[in-house]
Amino acid sequence: MKARDFDQPGDPHTDRALGRGLEVAGAPPPAADLLAAVGRMTPVRTRSRFGAFLTVLGTGSIGPLGSLLLRPMRADLGGLPRVWLIAGAALWLGAFVLSLASALIPRRGDVLPAAGRASRVAAAAMLVLFVFAALATADVPGVSVMPHGAGAIFQTCLHCLKFIFPIAGVFLLVGTYVLRRSLPMGARRIGVALGAAGGAIAGLALHFQCPIAGAAHVVSAHVGGMLLAAIAGGLLLPALLDR
Repeated sequence: MKARDFDQPGDPHTDRALGRGLEVAGAPPPAADLLAAVGRMTPVRTRSRFGAFLTVLGTGSIGPLGSLLLRPMRADLGGLPRVWLIAGAALWLGAFVLSLASALIPRRGDVLPAAGRASRVAAAAMLVLFVFAALATADVPGVSVMPHGAGAIFQTCLHCLKFIFPIAGVFLLVGTYVLRRSLPMGARRIGVALGAAGGAIAGLALHFQCPIAGAAHVVSAHVGGMLLAAIAGGLLLPALLDR
């Protein structure tokens, strides 16, 4: 059969071919059903720039704030230099807020957080805290606990890491929940910033409550705990979002 045989209107072969095409494509829905479907549509709530940040902030801060309110402060707190105490608290708090904000708050005009910026902010915060802990750690002779030897330092580090990891885990889990439908890429770097934020606020609580002084302990346990929490966040967040 030649192609021109289908050119004639009313040709039976043409009618059968068109009929088969409509069966394959499917008939369009009636206009009444289409209008009813449009009428059932409801507006979608616009995503808030600060909604995820405030949710994770409020939930994740319960643990460290509860610790500061309910658990005893370090025995040497009254003898520590006031300037050092305030400076350290400001650095830990700043590292927490900046890491969390960079992980969850998009720039003005953007829809998603900038993953590259989040990981860079977290890395910079950890570097600043490392320098502060290594060069400016304070203690009160005769009152502060000073571990001596690698074994003692290791045992004290484990004690603080057990405090840091659950707090960082809450930030990671709640962060996973708020980001579950809005993070198509960059999850690893966002996870680094979330973990660093959890480690930083835990470090802020330890700044006032950990009785163990000395640069070796603070660097290894407090700053090191923040680093380990950041690494864990980078490894776990992509897997959690894929579940």
